[in-house]
Amino acid sequence: MSLFDSEISQSIWNAKLPIKISFDTSEALEYRSDKTWDPIYLEIPRCSYIPLMTSQIQTMLSGLDSQLAEIDFESVWYEYNNEPLRWHYPIGLLYDLFDTIPLPWSITIHLKGLPTNHLLAKPTIDTMQNMFMAMIKEADFLRTGNTKKVMNLSKKDHTQLWQSLASDQYHDFWNVNKQLVEYTPNNRHVPIRLYLPNNCPVIQELVTFHDDSDKDKVHTVADVIAIAIPELSQKHISVTAHGISLPLETPIHWAYVNLCFADNFLHFVIKTPAL
Repeated sequence: MSLFDSEISQSIWNAKLPIKISFDTSEALEYRSDKTWDPIYLEIPRCSYIPLMTSQIQTMLSGLDSQLAEIDFESVWYEYNNEPLRWHYPIGLLYDLFDTIPLPWSITIHLKGLPTNHLLAKPTIDTMQNMFMAMIKEADFLRTGNTKKVMNLSKKDHTQLWQSLASDQYHDFWNVNKQLVEYTPNNRHVPIRLYLPNNCPVIQELVTFHDDSDKDKVHTVADVIAIAIPELSQKHISVTAHGISLPLETPIHWAYVNLCFADNFLHFVIKTPAL
């Protein structure tokens, strides 16, 4: 029996964030003679990425007297409350990493001064596509011990994974991706990344789907976190994915199949009063 719940999967895919994008006032004069630039309001899929949002902004500005060329967006970056936003993270994850933020989410766009000490260079769609496909392959390797499922996809399917994400086409994406996340008892490690407060480094540990001493016992979310971060095993924690607070007793194989992001990783934001 498949663990995949198409209703839950589609609800997560359809989740959007209203975002208000303002331009850095110090850059406005260079790109617009009247010094003013009204904010841009967008509704962005939580599973999408900043470079795809940038493409929408470019399209919206193309008909305006903005004096912006495509080359001006090669080092574009965004910040919220003076903190640069990692463009290679899913947008929903970026939002969840902060404490409660009023909506629309007000962020600032910059066209100059990319802080490469905080952000990766070349935040273009091509770079994002390459990173996305690399994450898909890494997730496949962690889960099965090889990348056969990804490598056996046709060229058309490879292309469809990214293009359907970029164009927000749920069915086109999951028609291909469902075979990559399908759970079997032979699955090995959970493709998972854990995010703690206070800019702690991202934790990615090798955690199995099953109890080592009892292969019939599937780990829960609480089990996985206790294995990856033992010091949290006795603490009261909350775990969030896609803006949803998860019960700690949720079986990890069900969580993986239904709550992984488009890159096929579980991204869990962990919060505890002790951190």
